[in-house]
Amino acid sequence: MAGIRLHVIASLVLVAVGKCARDPSIYVRKCAANALPKLHDLHLEEHTSAIEEIIGILLNDHSPGVVGAAASAFASVCPDNFSLIGRNYRKLCHILPDVEEWGQIILIGILLHYVIARHGLVKESIMFSLHCKEKSHSEKDDSDGNFALEDSGDISMVNVSELANVVSRSYIEGLDEYITRSSYSNRVSSDVNGTQFTSGKSNDDVKILLQCTSPLLWSHNSAVVLAAAGVHWIMAPREDVKRIVKPLLFVLRSSNASKYVVLCNIQVFSKAMPNLFVPHYEDFFVCSSDSYQVKALKLEILSSIVTESSITSIFKEFQDYIRDPDRRFAADTVAAIGLCARRLPKMANTCGEGLLALTRKAAVNFAEFLSSDGGSANEDASVLIQAIMSIKSIIKQDPASHEKVIIQLVRRLDSIKVPAARAMVIWMVGEYSSLGDIIPKMVATVFKYLAWCFTREALETKLQILNTSIKVL
Repeated sequence: MAGIRLHVIASLVLVAVGKCARDPSIYVRKCAANALPKLHDLHLEEHTSAIEEIIGILLNDHSPGVVGAAASAFASVCPDNFSLIGRNYRKLCHILPDVEEWGQIILIGILLHYVIARHGLVKESIMFSLHCKEKSHSEKDDSDGNFALEDSGDISMVNVSELANVVSRSYIEGLDEYITRSSYSNRVSSDVNGTQFTSGKSNDDVKILLQCTSPLLWSHNSAVVLAAAGVHWIMAPREDVKRIVKPLLFVLRSSNASKYVVLCNIQVFSKAMPNLFVPHYEDFFVCSSDSYQVKALKLEILSSIVTESSITSIFKEFQDYIRDPDRRFAADTVAAIGLCARRLPKMANTCGEGLLALTRKAAVNFAEFLSSDGGSANEDASVLIQAIMSIKSIIKQDPASHEKVIIQLVRRLDSIKVPAARAMVIWMVGEYSSLGDIIPKMVATVFKYLAWCFTREALETKLQILNTSIKVL
């Protein structure tokens, strides 16, 4: 009857649903809970309070099946009516492990929504520290008047910190209301000043939620595992967050269907707390059956958790990835090598030498395929461009110690035929024209060569030649 979308019978259906919500049969009460969202979709404002009252009755039910259906109705009808959750909170937490799997996902979100809205973030949690870091970043930017970030490490940390703020404020105010805010600056200022905090050690509501979601970390349903891991990531103290690692890795190994979604979550976690996954770096080595999207995520995670103890094994893997027939993936691997070099400055020289060798090989391959196979040439061009981009980022960290790298690139300029790659090498000539003793002596010869081949260059290379000429002169 609830599926008949007629306003004239809606009142009768609502009365019937109210009676069914008190029926002795579990299945009847569950059907009543499933009918409530359909009635709410008719936009009967005069019956809203009656529908919410029925939802409150069903949330107090002793049957896990009914509670799961009632949680779904609550999320659809009145997700911000915290009074319904408050009076049943402890009972809902204790019944959570017995609810059917898809109901668990919804109920976990509701309980987390309630706890954050009532108590705020936990002071001992990683989300609290990320929030504080973002606040210090914003204060520093306001005082300096400079909103530019100079390296990718700061950018990733700010993105993760912003995620922390989005989570806290969206749970407090409701996601729809939060997203519809018109001004980003107003949103950030209200986030920094308005977010509440609590202590996980003394807050019973937080303790119960963490305790009841811990068994769900080993659920057979990967979505339940991710939902439970999200609760611990947001609310658990930093020292207890490590309990989510093994369940996530188990799901990653056992479920191919959910591999991409799990990796997306691990990517966020690894950027905020790389030490969580450092001992398990081998779990992120690429398999031949992985899709390109999964491979790209694994590369990004590996570059986030690399350490001096694991860099040797990871680089051996990267050497195999560079020879992969998928040249787009090979180019991503080259970019990952550059990220590893920036995270571990002690390995910058080793990475630079390897990238130089790759540059030489990619330039030769591009020249060989240029006349015979345009597709292959374009693929090798992407590898060459990414290799020089990675070298460029390594040199920026400490130009004086990479003078020889710049000299070798300049000497190979004639063999580099890809316009974008040539333009980057020419940029280095202008940027580091006064570096050391050898490069200043090479500048005149380089410009003679560039003047001789100027008419045959691509447009972007010509523009870079002119820019470099102005910079040097």
